[in-house]
Amino acid sequence: MQGQASGVNIAASGQPGGYSNVHIRGITSFGNTDPLVIIDGTPGYLHDINPNDIASVQVLKDAGSASIYGVRGSNGVIIVTTKRGRSGKVTVNYDGFIGTQRPLSKGWGIANPTQHAQALWQGFFNDSAKPSNKQFGSGASPVIPDYLIPTGAMTGAPGTDPSTYQLYTNQITKAAKNGNDWYHDIFKPVTVQSHNISASGGSDRSQYFYSFNYTDQPGTLIYTTLKRYSARINSTFSFADNKVRIGENAFIVYKSNPGYQNLPGVNSANAISASYAIPSIVPVHDIMGNYAGGLGGGLGNSSNPVAIQERQRNNTNNDYNLSGNVFAEVDFLKHFTTHTQVGGMIDNYNYSFFLFTPYENAENNTNANSYQQTSGWNTSLTWTNTLKYSNTFADKHNLTVLVGTEFIKNQGSAIQASRGSYYITDSASLTVNPNTVTLNSGNASSQSNLNPTVMLNGVSQLTPYQSDIYSLFGRLDYNFDDRYLISGTVRRDGSSVFYTGQRYGVFPSVTGAWRISKEKFMQNVTWLNELKIRGGWGKMGSISNITPTNPYTLYGLVPNQSTYDIGGSSTSSTAGIALTQYGNTATTWEKDELTNVGVDATFLNNKFDLSVEWYNKLISGLLNAPPAIGIYGTQTALSAGPALPFVNVGNITNHGIDISLTYHGSAISNQLKFDLTGTFTSYVNEVKSLPRASSMFLCSTEALSR
Repeated sequence: MQGQASGVNIAASGQPGGYSNVHIRGITSFGNTDPLVIIDGTPGYLHDINPNDIASVQVLKDAGSASIYGVRGSNGVIIVTTKRGRSGKVTVNYDGFIGTQRPLSKGWGIANPTQHAQALWQGFFNDSAKPSNKQFGSGASPVIPDYLIPTGAMTGAPGTDPSTYQLYTNQITKAAKNGNDWYHDIFKPVTVQSHNISASGGSDRSQYFYSFNYTDQPGTLIYTTLKRYSARINSTFSFADNKVRIGENAFIVYKSNPGYQNLPGVNSANAISASYAIPSIVPVHDIMGNYAGGLGGGLGNSSNPVAIQERQRNNTNNDYNLSGNVFAEVDFLKHFTTHTQVGGMIDNYNYSFFLFTPYENAENNTNANSYQQTSGWNTSLTWTNTLKYSNTFADKHNLTVLVGTEFIKNQGSAIQASRGSYYITDSASLTVNPNTVTLNSGNASSQSNLNPTVMLNGVSQLTPYQSDIYSLFGRLDYNFDDRYLISGTVRRDGSSVFYTGQRYGVFPSVTGAWRISKEKFMQNVTWLNELKIRGGWGKMGSISNITPTNPYTLYGLVPNQSTYDIGGSSTSSTAGIALTQYGNTATTWEKDELTNVGVDATFLNNKFDLSVEWYNKLISGLLNAPPAIGIYGTQTALSAGPALPFVNVGNITNHGIDISLTYHGSAISNQLKFDLTGTFTSYVNEVKSLPRASSMFLCSTEALSR
């Protein structure tokens, strides 16, 4: 979509299987700003879809088209339609590729040991201080040592004899005097491949489309990978002279994506940041093949980036996902069609990782190892029912009316367990056999169990969670002689994340268009094939930043706060409960009001398509959880205190212009056809009002008192 639709910006993480951040017309919320993705009529995700299955993609940006989706469409809507079978003989297709991805040849270009030492010395001179460093000495010029451990030692110095090597006490490490290239230690060329096979066909009464895809995408960052297997089954069956139709759209995917867990080194450094923070004089390994690091002193506290990544190579991250829908529709009384559809998603995931003792680090090098397992599930259910009336009067009046109901239910849960102080690591390589690591084999006294917080649709959700949306909606489309077009929609959404009395919102919109090229006075303008002026206004809402428990005050067992030594023996304590979250019964929707005016034109024998649109979006009542101020009184050295609820604070506007121009070309006697598209997007985001932290807090506590 990048470069195909104006106003759409996509930022990819580069991680195999990683999510891409898609923004339509900028960022207008504290919470999740990803657009709603509808795949074959059911909410879904773009990151796991098989691109070979896609038949078309449509981006809805203006109020008239997006408002039919109510609170879910405030960030725009992307509608994906996948391929379906056609009547005729069976068609089998295969496509695949094998390619390579390669890291930058120059890497970070960090300083070599001599340059690093000279920079340190220059810093001392600039501060009028006497130069001194454990590794580089204290003379007028720095001296590059032969060994980092023993610290700053030269060849033959005490402790450099390999027979005296001891992990922790004398981890003999030679200096990389020419400079180690950490970038190319962790980034390597990889081979990627994808294979897809599909079959489609059918008869007048049934059509089908099946596909299977295998993707193997290692990351250029070592020990990151994605292996994905997916299958799609789309079919339609018709009866009663095609007046009754039933079918399904099913997508099944399994992926193994241990990838980039971002597990921390010392001070929570990840491998990429560590690769340009650790001095180049540090080698990857010491003389015995164990990891080298900053343990010798004078080199800072950066972690060994190769160690961070290699210690993740046996971690697991598996996901099993089934999504899709089943539908039925009936044409009756000539002008009516009723449609019912039940769809959703079932997602099961589990991952595990082992945190090793970072013995090579200058800090935390004796921390106990630990092992963690997490398992969870998410489900969503969407049930949609519509009734459509469509008719043409006097050959020029075209009317379509649609009414419907929709019920959406989201729920999920997860559990996380960990233990530490495992004795099953090998002293030389300090690796672990994943087949022998279990929670039971760790130290029971270090056990931890909890329901973790997970990210769902860009929102942090404390598990278990559940939320519902119930909606009524209607749409009217009228056009006269295909020249004058008007459309109106209204949707009433109710969400369980708000308290009674705040749950329902009504979101209307109206749009109109004038197809000037259809007027008689334009008949002699032969170079202009199509010209349309359009405009629209609408209201939408958003709940993307709020958790289902926000209206409620919660209590729980809080270490160091909800236990008390009632007996006074100092050897035991009685467990109680403490306040963990304040509820807010006054919180309601973010309100989005969108106005847009545009011009669409096709000209020069349909060779060029031009679209220009101006828009203005006003967002009021931004949802945000304010920080607690000092007078709140619950902050302690051991706990951050109860969480404050989300409240409606602040207003922002976002306005700009979207322009796109497409050229449809052909070559080689019209056998080769191609399109060239250019887009221009400009938007200005302004914060109109945003209270200070203290005002946000008072707003929250005032809501609590109501």
